Amino acid sequence: MLYFLMIAGVLLFVLNLWSADFDTAKINFWSAGASLLMVVLGFIELKKLQRNEN
Repeated sequence: MLYFLMIAGVLLFVLNLWSADFDTAKINFWSAGASLLMVVLGFIELKKLQRNEN
């Protein structure tokens, strides 16, 4: 599930850039921030899971 969260976050970020034609003036920064937050939270939960297994 964590990998799905991280992959979906990266995909949403790339699609957000693509929909703005890679122009920084057109990027929806709330959506880009939310998708990056998905990736960061996925990494944090993955590290917690790895730490609990050891």
